[in-house]
Amino acid sequence: MSSQDKTFLSRVFKEIVFAHNNHKRYVISQGGSSSTKTFSALQFLVRMADVANIKIDVVGQSVPHLRDGVLTDMPFVCQSLGLDFHNNFNKSEKIYKGSMGKINFISIDKLGKAHGGRRDILFLNEANYIAYPIVEQLLIRTRDFIIIDYNPTCEFWAQTKLMAEEKEDVHFIQSTYKDNERLEPAIIKAIENKIGNKNFWRVYGLGELGYAEGLVFTDWKVEDFDKESFAVYRHGVDWGFSSDPFTYNRYAIDSKRKKIYVCDEIHGLGWLNSKTAPMVSAMAGKDIVWCDCAEPKSIAEFKKLGINARGAKKGQGSIESGLKWLQEYEIIVHPTCIYTAKELGAYRYKEDKKGGFLPQVEDANNHHIDDMRYAFESDMGRVKTKILVSERFIY
Repeated sequence: MSSQDKTFLSRVFKEIVFAHNNHKRYVISQGGSSSTKTFSALQFLVRMADVANIKIDVVGQSVPHLRDGVLTDMPFVCQSLGLDFHNNFNKSEKIYKGSMGKINFISIDKLGKAHGGRRDILFLNEANYIAYPIVEQLLIRTRDFIIIDYNPTCEFWAQTKLMAEEKEDVHFIQSTYKDNERLEPAIIKAIENKIGNKNFWRVYGLGELGYAEGLVFTDWKVEDFDKESFAVYRHGVDWGFSSDPFTYNRYAIDSKRKKIYVCDEIHGLGWLNSKTAPMVSAMAGKDIVWCDCAEPKSIAEFKKLGINARGAKKGQGSIESGLKWLQEYEIIVHPTCIYTAKELGAYRYKEDKKGGFLPQVEDANNHHIDDMRYAFESDMGRVKTKILVSERFIY
């Protein structure tokens, strides 16, 4: 939301207040793009910190996730309530102090970090990317009220655990961009232009649970593990700058058990090679880093900056064969790798006019997945590329 949204309190905000006043333990806030679900939750929390001496924790997967999400919203949230964010926020400790209570912004990517102190109110932002063992520890250490928000790309523990096992304690909210009365016309147009993309429109337009059909990857999960426990790592880079992000991942592989581990990620827009090279070097060291060969100039610049960069081989059928190879493995994503997890949960096959799925993938949600293909090029060896149609397609 923009700074013009003064005193705007959405339906989502009012439902959160209703749930709290009626002693519900959970608010499960499922919503599409720009539906006010996060903004409204933050408004509620800021108000609570002004009227009660309580401890509130806002939990995200990583510091970049917090910085680019809720902490970007907070100045506008405070402004909408007539409050000054910057004078009340300790940047180093990531604590906002209200008149009586305080809000802590924390990242938890390991189970051990969830074993900390108790709190009165918990807000799990983009909760579908937080592993349930971590969530479980946070829930049992929260005294009063819990808000959970997410884009409903697929079913996860909010449905299978809380709504199934603790239904009486849950207040469910479903919201869409139409709940945001102050949304800019350009954003409305961008969302509504996706009506033809059925699953995108269902999730981000209507705020409804996405279809599992048509996903390229189904055997994957977010799970904590020791990232430094492997002897050998693989590295991949997909170039980007303005409209597409630069991405890097560090991977490990257990060939015998058919498991791929996504250990680390780098993801950013507008970054020059001089900025990304030291970041990659810190993780890859002298290992080979397989890069998209479409930018030989960037590969050469990486080499000059000390990266053992090589161009991955690309050609007819390389995408299909690479994906087929990756599909044979279970992919385990470390909780810090939020962008990779998002892509794995959204990467889909193209649909035909009848709603069936074609043997081609959409060219979207694939930057980290592309660098995964590059990273394992030497492991793939001579993979046959004639696979086009398989039992995975639904007609």
